[in-house]
Amino acid sequence: MRRPVIRLAFAMVLLALYYQTLLGTATPAPAPPVTADNATLRDIDESQLAFSAGRYAEALTPTERLTQTLPGQTIYFDRLARILRELGRPRDEARAWEEVFRTSPTPVDACPMLAAAYDRIPDPARALGAYERCVQVEPGDPDLLIFLGRAYNAAERVDEARQVLERALAIAPDYADVHLMLGVRNFADGDLATARARFERFLALAPPRQDEVAVWLDRTRQVSP
Repeated sequence: MRRPVIRLAFAMVLLALYYQTLLGTATPAPAPPVTADNATLRDIDESQLAFSAGRYAEALTPTERLTQTLPGQTIYFDRLARILRELGRPRDEARAWEEVFRTSPTPVDACPMLAAAYDRIPDPARALGAYERCVQVEPGDPDLLIFLGRAYNAAERVDEARQVLERALAIAPDYADVHLMLGVRNFADGDLATARARFERFLALAPPRQDEVAVWLDRTRQVSP
């Protein structure tokens, strides 16, 4: 009655020895060939290492390839834009930032660098349009409103400049730069009393930056009490 059990145990031993023999004598599998995935991983490493070390010319090619092989990864368009900025290629940089703005779940990630790249071309009309788009996607950011106000000032669109700067002031009443920008706008409008009040408020908020406002305080001195 015990023979079937013994036979089963013996068969299992033989089977184990058989597989052990196979494992022990099997020829090692050859290394997998280089594939597109391997090349992409290599590009990721080379791009990261060169970029982190500040070797921007070396980082350019693998990063460009990554924007093509991994077009859904916004990080590589962002990195490409930063590389192109360091290499002094503002047109190409602007195109890369446009991709960040287009593909990122948070388009503001491209701001204000997108507009700044257009400024460096220089292409003031596209820069202004980029600042407007940035404010559209992040309307509560006082920095972006200041940038847009400066762009409107440069384009002599003074009413719009004043409006966006006043919006920035409403959002961040203790932001020194907003007071400075509005003061300059008020000075240009001929409202010296309001301009001086803005400059004095700027100085109260940012005492170490006295040099930035000294000339404006001097120009509005005649309206002081």
